[in-house]
Amino acid sequence: MNSNQEKIQALLTFLVADQNYKIEPALKVDLEIFKDRGFKNEVDKNVIDQLSDLYEVANGFEYEMIIGFYSCNDEIIFQNWLEKELFLGKKDFNVLRWKNNKFCLGDNIGNTSISEDYEFDTLIELIECCINEIREIESC
Repeated sequence: MNSNQEKIQALLTFLVADQNYKIEPALKVDLEIFKDRGFKNEVDKNVIDQLSDLYEVANGFEYEMIIGFYSCNDEIIFQNWLEKELFLGKKDFNVLRWKNNKFCLGDNIGNTSISEDYEFDTLIELIECCINEIREIESC
């Protein structure tokens, strides 16, 4: 496991501590399908690598709020690639995207991100933001 995968696993394990959630890796064949689609669409290698790190740790991970990543073999990820946008997942009114060279937490009414504060250079930063949002909601 590389350092990004270890960080992702630690973040998601922390999020679901003492709860009944499964964190399962993608099958190798599904991960290869994702990578092939990414390279055929000429998605930046760094983006493919970051997403692959997620899928190798937690494919299709979904929490009860905010975080809901699609499985790596889901074609919806590349649905809007003509606009250079990847749909990474959706949960309730929240949409996880990669667009304009940023990982974003937006909404399902078309806003790429809630604000610039919800646009990140790395997937790990996006996951950390989502966890912070979840913890804030859960503390209310």
